[in-house]
Amino acid sequence: SILHGNFHEIYFVDIHAASPQTITEIDFFSQIELHQKHAIFIGIGDNKIRENLYNKLIQHHITPQNCISQHAFIAHDAQLGNAVVICPGAVIGSQAIIHNNSIVNTLSSVDHDCVLGEHSQITAGVNFGGNTITGKNCFFGIKSATIPNVIIGNNAVIMAASLVCNDVPDNVMVGGIPAKVVKKI
Repeated sequence: SILHGNFHEIYFVDIHAASPQTITEIDFFSQIELHQKHAIFIGIGDNKIRENLYNKLIQHHITPQNCISQHAFIAHDAQLGNAVVICPGAVIGSQAIIHNNSIVNTLSSVDHDCVLGEHSQITAGVNFGGNTITGKNCFFGIKSATIPNVIIGNNAVIMAASLVCNDVPDNVMVGGIPAKVVKKI
């Protein structure tokens, strides 16, 4: 829906072609030279699958494009990497940095001076307090939030409706209010 109206034709790449506007991943990469001049966007929710696809495209000298809703607000001094998806109602604050191949979903807020690491995903209704810094491959469940000035390690999973009040180490799942380590990943 973010792309609708901006392009004459839109095709989807999937493992299994399900419609005339779907191309299998095998067919896509076997004909990669046909696609090198097209705008390519990645909107896959699974961080690892999205990261693998992003890296495969980069290896083929294709830089995926940003997919940004016209109904999102992005501060003029925020920085976006490539292959970033910003959904309707999202707010990216002043001097925030959204690194490559990350998703900021519907009605989520990334406050001033925050950093969202590569291949990470903020699901719907998530709020980052100012100066929240995340590692790469992080996942934030629906309606989770951080207070200002927390650091979240690589591969961290923040469970839905959790409030992060302290730094989070690498490779853990946290949940609750305040969020505590639930398990190591």
